[in-house]
Amino acid sequence: MEISFRKIKSPTEFEDIKSLYLTAFPTAERREFAGLIQQLNNDECIINLIFADRKVAGFVIVWDLEEFVFIEHFAVEPNLRKLGIGEKTLSAIRIQFQKTIILETEPPNDEISRRRIGFYERNGFQKLSLKYFQPSYDGIKPEVELILLTTNIDFTDEELDFAVKKIRKKVYMVN
Repeated sequence: MEISFRKIKSPTEFEDIKSLYLTAFPTAERREFAGLIQQLNNDECIINLIFADRKVAGFVIVWDLEEFVFIEHFAVEPNLRKLGIGEKTLSAIRIQFQKTIILETEPPNDEISRRRIGFYERNGFQKLSLKYFQPSYDGIKPEVELILLTTNIDFTDEELDFAVKKIRKKVYMVN
């Protein structure tokens, strides 16, 4: 299966992923859809549609934060999972950016979250031991306890602290 990507450039292009975005992530772990559309004006944020055989298969939201890349959201259509689309997407991101990748995911509290973590680990990510809370997107929703995973097996405590502060400031707009 051949995959490709296209950066979303206009609000109307979000219609292709709106349903997937709203169902793939719990309310506290996502922006309001209008807030997502606002990210089109942010040069550090890249929102890509993922195509498999020329049909929309999902999306990935990547933040290029100079020293590292942060994957904010990544989802593949449920009927297209287990076809290698996720692996190919992560591989393409690694090749494109050639730097450390960081992402958040739920703690291993159930079978789905354990499988998700296993997927990332099979694709070169490792869990970081830092206790981490995703900041509220709007100051109203609660913070969410998540875990961080990274492709950098040599992350120092200082680098991790720097990365978390930068994610909080740039992605979530909190200090």
